[in-house]
Amino acid sequence: MGIGQSSSQWSALITSFVQTKVIVFAVLFCMSVTLSLQQLTQTATRPWGILTASAISSILFPLIVWGIVLLLPASPFSAGLLIMAAVPSTLASAAVWTRKAGGNDAVSLMATLITNGLCFIVTPFWLWMMLGRSAPLDSKALAMRLLVIALLPMVLGQVVRLSGSIKIFADNNRPKISMAAQLGILSIIFVGAIRSGPELAGNSGNISLGSLMIVWLVCLAIHLLFLAISWTAARIINCSKKDAIAVMFSGSQKTLPIAIDLATAPVLLASGISSLAILPPLIYHATQLIVDTLIIEQVKIKPDSHPD
Repeated sequence: MGIGQSSSQWSALITSFVQTKVIVFAVLFCMSVTLSLQQLTQTATRPWGILTASAISSILFPLIVWGIVLLLPASPFSAGLLIMAAVPSTLASAAVWTRKAGGNDAVSLMATLITNGLCFIVTPFWLWMMLGRSAPLDSKALAMRLLVIALLPMVLGQVVRLSGSIKIFADNNRPKISMAAQLGILSIIFVGAIRSGPELAGNSGNISLGSLMIVWLVCLAIHLLFLAISWTAARIINCSKKDAIAVMFSGSQKTLPIAIDLATAPVLLASGISSLAILPPLIYHATQLIVDTLIIEQVKIKPDSHPD
């Protein structure tokens, strides 16, 4: 057995063992089980932050990225940028980063639920508009997938909290559970990189360091732009600082698993989209995690402070 074949088999084994859906389910369950029902109820009575984050992610983000792509020279990475813009807000990392900054992670979780719950309508619409062709999505299957990996773990986490002993355990071990969620997010990137390997192997001759640097700079600029837009919009509508932090991360972050599924969809590739479209979602996701880790220290609410 050759080295290449062995590596391929190991990649397939790891990918099948560490299913992205299972990881996302576990991360969202960890976030939900440490979130009090009272906090969720209070957040639902102040919906403007949730609606603002959802509107920025689902409407403004695709529009602006579409304009950026139209201004840039045509490249095999353009479709990847558009796919990245069309997918919903991140499934888990916005809530994790919001919690680390002392923000209201209930806002992030509810924005996640709204954008992902509607993505079977929103994402195909934007891909049809921006790419000029029908998106190869099975709406029913996608909706069921999102119900299982996004809604179910959040509901299950709250149901499990009804047990007094589990509630006490979750509250006492909140930092450790949040750390486990962060490790889960990193493993999603790892699995995504494994899946992208075969797609990139056949196009290595078409990728230069300069082109990768341009894609990274564009992704960085887009993320910084939407961090600023989301934060400013939240403050304009008089969100508290805790809610504004959640809006900032939810409005600027994009989910990776759905983007990779679309970028590698056989029907979409057969329609002429470059297989290199997988790179921008990977680069953007990694960039948002690094940048937002640095941003946390700038906006973090101290335990003894009194945020407005």
